[in-house]
Amino acid sequence: MKITKVEVHRVSIPTSVKYAEAGGTYTSFVRSLVVRVFTDGGITGTGDVHESVPGYTAETLDTMYATVTQSYGPAVVGAELESVEVLHKTMRECRRGNGFARCAVEMALFDALARSRKLSICAMLGGPVRKELDLVGGIGIDETDVVVKRASAMVASGYRTIKLKVGRPEIQKDLAMVRAVRKAIGDEVKIRVDANAGYSPVDAMVVARALGNLNIEHFEQPVAGDDFAGMARLLRLGAVSIMADESVHNAQDAIRIVHEQAADGIKIKISKVGGFIEARRIVDVAEAAGIKVIIGNGICSSIEAASELQLACAYPHVYPVAEMVGPAKLAGDLAQEPFDLSTGKIHLAPGIGLGVELSEAKLYEYAIH
Repeated sequence: MKITKVEVHRVSIPTSVKYAEAGGTYTSFVRSLVVRVFTDGGITGTGDVHESVPGYTAETLDTMYATVTQSYGPAVVGAELESVEVLHKTMRECRRGNGFARCAVEMALFDALARSRKLSICAMLGGPVRKELDLVGGIGIDETDVVVKRASAMVASGYRTIKLKVGRPEIQKDLAMVRAVRKAIGDEVKIRVDANAGYSPVDAMVVARALGNLNIEHFEQPVAGDDFAGMARLLRLGAVSIMADESVHNAQDAIRIVHEQAADGIKIKISKVGGFIEARRIVDVAEAAGIKVIIGNGICSSIEAASELQLACAYPHVYPVAEMVGPAKLAGDLAQEPFDLSTGKIHLAPGIGLGVELSEAKLYEYAIH
């Protein structure tokens, strides 16, 4: 079965809640690249990758669009769909880097190939090892009373893990917020804290020591992504578990995390690592080293969330409390039937491919014309 066309769309979906991160980044809408791969067998595959915030990636929606339309799309058109491994190699050789753009195409290729074989992507990867995941309720930086109210509502609806964004220069304000949430939701509910690389090494050390008294599950990316030494110092402190996110974009980064003992956990976002194939390699490294792997994006459509769900259900080493909660923060979606995340759980869809279907009407509604 040959690939006959790669179709690319830019979309923008408004958010339903305020979602702020370290550095003052505030998301009021999510811009995404939707890629559709067509074949001469009548099979179509869909990929969707959001444009991340400045500082998280060098890619923008426009660079992603240019890379796919000018490089990755032409590179795969005319090729056989049979081996995504070969197509992955072809894309990496024709344009290095550009993980977000490559992920959008690779996701569509996996979706098409799985549909042609009448399998889910999870089954094609060797799963499922599970068909349900508990979810983490993610809350952006805000005033303490607002965060406490949202965290309490999530716990009441069924969430048993809450993730709080921190990373402000006023570290005592961050710590006061975390303490207030812990007091409000009790000790039985887990709390994850994510600084998005926002702290200086000194502030991160102060915060890590304080978090050690608050029963925190882990402290995600306290310092800059390239500060492996700073991450290692925090892990050696022993106050709290350290999760690497911005530090890990590929398997080589994961190997460096292990070698330098810079974290005891790795966060995989399928867009950041460039798709299913590189994600699998990172899972393998983490499993061999005995460190935790967590999967999920904090803000994205149900299409992108579905890809991470397929991945998280395929491998036993992936921690079963996941973060693909992006659709809950959107005022719209691209899927015909968006995920219902209101109870703090997500279920593997029984369908083939990604398990969700792109809505043509919503694609048109949210398209950037």
